[in-house]
Amino acid sequence: MANEEQANKARDAHSDLLANRGAHAIGVESGRAYGKQGFVVVAHVDDKTKSDIPDSLTVKHKGDTLKVPVVVKSSERFRPE
Repeated sequence: MANEEQANKARDAHSDLLANRGAHAIGVESGRAYGKQGFVVVAHVDDKTKSDIPDSLTVKHKGDTLKVPVVVKSSERFRPE
């Protein structure tokens, strides 16, 4: 279970990896809405079935290695008007 600080650290450390695998937006949210405890990294992709996003991201926090869950959501890219 990750807290918000740990989830943000994982997002910062792995944002390039997630973007290279199809995420067009990456955020951190409470895991409750996704059936998970603590906080999760949310990767928004165009087509969930074609993404190659890992189930979790590993981050070191205060000497410990922690796996932060990743949730993949299908969403349209932001288009400025």
